[in-house]
Amino acid sequence: MQVAAAYDERMGRIAICAFGGWNDAGEAATAAVQHLRDLWGDELLAEVPAEDFVDLQVHRPQVIISDAGYREIIWPDTAVRLATPPDGQELVLVYGPEPSVHWRSYCARLVSLFHRHDVTTVLVLGALLADVPHTRPLRVTRRSGSAADHPVDPKQDHYEGPIGIPAVLVEAATDADLDTVSLWVQVPHYVAQNPSPKAQLALLRAIEKEIRRTIPLAEVEEDAAAWERGVDELARTDPDVADYVARLERSQDAADLPEASGDAIAREFEQFLRRRRDE
Repeated sequence: MQVAAAYDERMGRIAICAFGGWNDAGEAATAAVQHLRDLWGDELLAEVPAEDFVDLQVHRPQVIISDAGYREIIWPDTAVRLATPPDGQELVLVYGPEPSVHWRSYCARLVSLFHRHDVTTVLVLGALLADVPHTRPLRVTRRSGSAADHPVDPKQDHYEGPIGIPAVLVEAATDADLDTVSLWVQVPHYVAQNPSPKAQLALLRAIEKEIRRTIPLAEVEEDAAAWERGVDELARTDPDVADYVARLERSQDAADLPEASGDAIAREFEQFLRRRRDE
């Protein structure tokens, strides 16, 4: 993989954002950001206070005992932190719970912080439950810009319904003339009650392509392999789960066949017409 050149302030920084809750199936999005924080360290740039946007009866503050032996209250604020890879653009890591209220104001606050801290590209992560088998690579969907910038293809995307804070943030950042990219990973719904390191791994590999530098992934790869072995064992001990996984595999494999694509079908039909004309 090509590694980016040394950090150049003129390139600006890349914000990578993930929010816990509805948009974070298998905790894949927030775990991906946490991995980047663990790798490259971070410096606190700002916080968006939870009490302005979060229902604290849903996301309660927690008390911990500090290294010095004192009790400390940890609030579910949104953290905005700077991570510095050995080379390439600096990263601004944004993570916290999905806000409960005042989404437009919340996103405006984040966009203001992006401008203040020289962010030029906003990368928003999400993870959704899907009818996909755990035995196949988990797909990551990429979209640049706001959904409002793209005409809807009814064959590919016919969703209408509730959205989460990632979609609202992407629209706000796009309106503020920032480059935006959304990355969404599909998480097998039948094992979504536990963290999904395989989905986390899929997102991190997609992030690698966006930031154009290698992310050390050995530990996540080991966790993903162990997770898949565990789900395999579950399937072996439950015939209903095994049958369901096999049906998902057949369905996905059929959809992935080249001959199943619309372009391939169109080419075959054109060849058929040419043969008829030549007869």
